[in-house]
Amino acid sequence: MAIGQLDSAHLTPAQRLAAKYFVVAFILFGAQLIFGLLVGMQFLKPDFLYGVLDFNVNRMIHLNALVVWLLFGFVGSIYFFIEDEAGAEVPGLWLGNLAFWVVTLAVAVVVVVFLVVQTGPGNDFTRWFINEGREYIEAPRWADIGIVVWAAIFFYNVLGTFMRGRFTGIGGVLVLDLVALAGLYLAGMFYMTNISHSQFWWWWVIHLWVEATWEVLVGVIMALALMKLLGTKRSIVTGWL
Repeated sequence: MAIGQLDSAHLTPAQRLAAKYFVVAFILFGAQLIFGLLVGMQFLKPDFLYGVLDFNVNRMIHLNALVVWLLFGFVGSIYFFIEDEAGAEVPGLWLGNLAFWVVTLAVAVVVVVFLVVQTGPGNDFTRWFINEGREYIEAPRWADIGIVVWAAIFFYNVLGTFMRGRFTGIGGVLVLDLVALAGLYLAGMFYMTNISHSQFWWWWVIHLWVEATWEVLVGVIMALALMKLLGTKRSIVTGWL
């Protein structure tokens, strides 16, 4: 399907996958708003839902929903534009679809566990299956591993598409950024009893994973959107990247 013709009947398989990501992103955005409103209400009325839904749990889901819906939106945008940019179909798209359903189910499971198990012991079982306990990256370890696998499949789809077709400057920036996207997230998977060491690696995720790799990814998406939707010259957006 040519970019700009939003006819669902003529979407490519990769663009249909992108549409799935967009739908889940909108749902998670709604969840972020709902839990944000609950947090605001608990600021104003501290006894609201006291003993039923803790403030810390609401805040945690509110912030994590923000992180995940943004990621889903980013990934969906790349799947939407990539075939047009590379001039080739996405290889192994069945893996991309499988990864989408698995990660969506994992997000749902993590949220349910956060809601059902609001308190507990700080042991290895909790860290692996309930809550890692570090602000902004509370997801349990099994979910962390799943995120890295998901990123690896996405990387395979992206790299394979450019290798099949034309490898543009924008494509090169995207591929390198995806390596950093998966790699820097690993920094948050170190478990250390020394709080200073633990916070050091936590900083790598919060301030390098989010504030470095994400911004480059947004730049790539903006470059693709400006070219395909507004006709901006490739030389301008490539130089900007």
